[in-house]
Amino acid sequence: MSTLPPPLPGQPNSGQPNSGQPMMPGPESVQPAEPPLSEASRLINTFVAPSKTFEDLRRNASWWVPWLVGAVFGLGFGIVAAQKIDFVRYAHEQIDKSPKAQQRMEQVPEGQRDQIIRIQATGTKWALYFTPVLSFIFGSILAVILWAVFSFGFGAEIGFGRSMAIVFYAYLPYCIRSALLSASYLMSSDPTSIDFANNPMPTSPAFFLDPQGNKLLYGLASGFDIFAIWVVILLGLGFAKASLNKKPSVNAAVTTMFVLYAIVVLIGAGFRAAFN
Repeated sequence: MSTLPPPLPGQPNSGQPNSGQPMMPGPESVQPAEPPLSEASRLINTFVAPSKTFEDLRRNASWWVPWLVGAVFGLGFGIVAAQKIDFVRYAHEQIDKSPKAQQRMEQVPEGQRDQIIRIQATGTKWALYFTPVLSFIFGSILAVILWAVFSFGFGAEIGFGRSMAIVFYAYLPYCIRSALLSASYLMSSDPTSIDFANNPMPTSPAFFLDPQGNKLLYGLASGFDIFAIWVVILLGLGFAKASLNKKPSVNAAVTTMFVLYAIVVLIGAGFRAAFN
């Protein structure tokens, strides 16, 4: 029976048990942990490297900072619009744009029409001031729906708090929209002519269409909005990257979000065609 010769000095012992000395890992096996992101880094990375932000939500699922930032931009736009818009005139113009609304208004006694318009104008104005509250309510509802879709549909390990964080971070691009709209109102000679409720900027094909034309086509075209598509992609990426068990894949999550968004757009376009 042959035996291996003892290793020469300076050579590794490849045939004998470990002599008790610890094995040192090679350079390729050293994988330093990613440092945690600050809240400021999360906000910035949402626009330049969103995967980093959503992966960091596995460590800390705090959602109040992106909600607060979005609320500040939304409230800022609301304050500017409330000061620049004649809401009574705006309400009249919205009725004039909708034959169905005109028909409903004709059924109201003439003495009550002005009162109804003033109520609509006041409600629209105060809704702008309550943007932070409304955004929180909307974000919470959306977080519940998407949490259920990805938790039960894909088996993703995402709690409700993490779902809230994904939603509020994904909606940060709307801060840019709010800033652009605020600038538009400040620079416009006729702010009431800017229809903030529909397509006030050329970010979708609907901006170039006649709202009084084909209502279904106008509603579908409104769905191809740059900011809306941006948010849909971020939501899919967020639910894929923030899941603790990395389910679903990015492609599956983004595709799911586009399917859900398409359903919402179709429903909205049908509603617009039927009631406006």
